[in-house]
Amino acid sequence: MDYRIAALVFCVVLPALAVLAAAPTREHAETSISFELPAPPSVALPLFGPVRESEWSPQWSPSFLYPSIPSQIVGAVFTTGEEGHQMIWTLARYDEAAFQVSYVIVWPGMCATKLDIELKPAPNGNSLATVTYRRTALSEAGDKYVKEFAAEFPSQSEHWRHAISHRLLEITK
Repeated sequence: MDYRIAALVFCVVLPALAVLAAAPTREHAETSISFELPAPPSVALPLFGPVRESEWSPQWSPSFLYPSIPSQIVGAVFTTGEEGHQMIWTLARYDEAAFQVSYVIVWPGMCATKLDIELKPAPNGNSLATVTYRRTALSEAGDKYVKEFAAEFPSQSEHWRHAISHRLLEITK
């Protein structure tokens, strides 16, 4: 083995593995909701993007870091929340053909999240939406938050359905 590779393993890789081995296991939860929407997936999908979510969620107010003009494009990065409690979002997938949207969200010091939204055609030209959060805590405070979120999120299904359906009925008149 080349001495530079051995030095790299000894100085970088082994200490990193030791830190990982000593790191406490944090709370992780996966939770989903599903609901029907009164529009086809192609009409409903844009309402799950970072720009158009504000049409059904009045408190939604992302601050875009990239691109300079808010867009529903893969790679868009934006923040939500107040100073000191900001979450950093990256639009990881926006697939209009597959009717899927995914975000990677980091709330520094609290949790890391993968949010997946999938729409499927349902009878009568409607959509079946499935929203899945996969959250991992980054701290003790995050452990508590992740547990509480996982317990509460399923009860939000009716709120999501009602709010998005209301907007869809307005735009499909």
